Amino acid sequence: MKEETIKGLKRRKIGFADILKEIGLQIIFCMVSFLISRGVLPGGILPFGAAIVSAAPVDFVAAATVGAFLGYVLPYAQINAFRYLAALFAIVAIKSILMALTKHFSKSVIVALTAGIVCLGAGLVATVGDPKKTVLALVEGILCFASAYFFSKTFKAYPAMLKGVKGEELACILITINIILIGTMSINIGGLCLGNILAIALILLVSRYGQSYAGAVGGIAAAFAVALSGGGLAAALSMCLAGLFSGIFARFGKYAQIFATTVCLLLGSALGMELLKTVEVFIEGLFASAIFLVIPSTSAKFSGKIFSPPARTAGENGVKKAVTMRLRFASGALSDVSQTVDTVSAELSRINCPDFDTLLKSIEQDACSGCTLRVNCWEARKADTASAVLEMIKELRENEADTEDFKMRCLRPDRVKEATGVHYSDYAARLAAENRIADVRSVVSEQFNGLSQMLADLAEEFERDEAFDEALAAKITASMKNIEINPTECGCKTDKYGRMSVEIIAPKIRGVKYNRMRILKQIEVLLSRDFEPPTLTESADRVYITLTERASIRVSSGVCQIPSSPSGISGDAYNIFSDGKGRAFAVLSDGMGSGGRAAVDGAMASGLMARLLKAGFGFDSALSILNSAMLFKSTDESLATVDVAALDLYSGRLDMLKAGAAPTLVRRNGRCSVAKSTSLPAGILREIGFDKAAINLRAGDIILMMSDGVCADGVDWICKELDGWCDKSAEELAEHIAYGAKRRRTTPRPDDITVVAIIVEKAV
Repeated sequence: MKEETIKGLKRRKIGFADILKEIGLQIIFCMVSFLISRGVLPGGILPFGAAIVSAAPVDFVAAATVGAFLGYVLPYAQINAFRYLAALFAIVAIKSILMALTKHFSKSVIVALTAGIVCLGAGLVATVGDPKKTVLALVEGILCFASAYFFSKTFKAYPAMLKGVKGEELACILITINIILIGTMSINIGGLCLGNILAIALILLVSRYGQSYAGAVGGIAAAFAVALSGGGLAAALSMCLAGLFSGIFARFGKYAQIFATTVCLLLGSALGMELLKTVEVFIEGLFASAIFLVIPSTSAKFSGKIFSPPARTAGENGVKKAVTMRLRFASGALSDVSQTVDTVSAELSRINCPDFDTLLKSIEQDACSGCTLRVNCWEARKADTASAVLEMIKELRENEADTEDFKMRCLRPDRVKEATGVHYSDYAARLAAENRIADVRSVVSEQFNGLSQMLADLAEEFERDEAFDEALAAKITASMKNIEINPTECGCKTDKYGRMSVEIIAPKIRGVKYNRMRILKQIEVLLSRDFEPPTLTESADRVYITLTERASIRVSSGVCQIPSSPSGISGDAYNIFSDGKGRAFAVLSDGMGSGGRAAVDGAMASGLMARLLKAGFGFDSALSILNSAMLFKSTDESLATVDVAALDLYSGRLDMLKAGAAPTLVRRNGRCSVAKSTSLPAGILREIGFDKAAINLRAGDIILMMSDGVCADGVDWICKELDGWCDKSAEELAEHIAYGAKRRRTTPRPDDITVVAIIVEKAV
């Protein structure tokens, strides 16, 4: 093994800085061991020096032994530490043997058992014949075992501390630090306990970055140290309360945190201490707060890395597969529901639809009961009677009922006329209701189909388009801690085209402002990619940070609307937005007619389509839902055109989708082309679809969307305007085309005018 170590040293280049660092670490470990071994507990027991030697990593066993030895050699008042020296040498010998025999000598339980057994054995040997001291020796062995376990877990967590530690590791670290502080609790300066001051400062520091959970654990660990050092129940309780409320109030800023901690210390200490002692606790809290406030930013940053919890990273396989399966299952279930609705609807229509024979029977029963000619009219001459009733119904519908011809062959013409009017009104009402119900059933079935397609689209996008990188998310979390941001969650994903986006959730802390440019620089350096400036969204207690990879192109847009109505209300509506995934959208809708009614239809179509596209649904499923909503909106005819332009800002691909919309003009490479639609608007028939076209654009190209009022005089003049357009803004282009269309319209009832101009530009 010695030869392997020498070879390893030869292969590795060791500089002077590395040597100084190693010497510094050995000195620090020696000093910590010295301080821990000086932690005297009630009854005069000193278990922690043996525990630290037992748990120390191999490279630091010698330093730990020297520190603990010096701590035990220096005299304590009326305490004989000779047996602890024997325990130290026994532990070192046992560790050497275990190191030679097995690779598992550094396991936490083994080292804890080693310390506990050795310390217990030394105690029992020294207390033979004294039952009280024997019990104390048992307690000492248990404490030695427990503390060695905590020390060992802390040393194992050390390499990953700067990335954030888990709950169990955080508890072990805080217990270890507070055990170290036990050695300072016997130091009094002017009646103030140095250990208490440091413990309170530690609670404040931990709560600042770890919030409620870390504050509570830190308070309990401090209470544990205070109780072991003989501080009393009231002092331990005050530490628990201080840790809990310090963590709760940490998000409100340092001063709110200090105030809450000080109040808890006073309340806890007042329960069982004298007034003078309570005042001392208050002063200790003030000193601890001062230490907390003057901690250098570099030290605070280091503490934030350790005590902030590790961020949860978005995993890919398990959750992704489970969600995809659930979405596909839900999609299939909704599709089955739609088919069931259609089947049941058809059967109900067959059963419940009003029957003309039933109408004739009702008229016969009401008007002809007791008539001597009933058998002749309704059996022998039923066809003639039915024809006469139909003629009467026709005349009733036209408000010209005449029974003169009918009187020649009927004894009760007036009663037949009255019965026909009453029962036909019921028949017509039932028939209208059944038709309306059939329409509603068809719309509901269509909506179920639309929802089924939406869920299928989401499942496909989630399964195919997004891949989560947990390793990169962990690196981003560690990188954020270097700029004093301690994420609670972090996700890094790439879509099917390799475009990356980052999502970070961090705690919102009063008085702390996150610098967008620092975040952007940190992420770009780490991932070696260019990102758009981050978007910061704040909630009550969180800050959501999102970054998307920078696109190669961007767009500038301009809109001009000229209503035809004197009221100034336009029946056209538009939405221009980005979906946050590198695509820019423009949605234009033209409601039927003009004025308020058209404005409602246009705004509904445009707004609903925009919301569905923002949510990530596909074009066809979004149109299906929109069409169903338009059909079901009112009993009156309600329709609107739908015009969608979707531009991929990374590839330059433009998708144009039209449902009854006016032409879209595209100037590409200096030449103008026209995309027309032959499909129907939304709200007319159950099943409609988009006319679709796609084209690739680059910087300098122009997209011009318009409503029907713009192209009433054709589009040739607009193409000429586009061909010669240059060096002006999209807003100016929209206004130029809109007012040109207004000058050219000649119809007595002009339509609303809306122009949406989009100019593709190179991203900078």
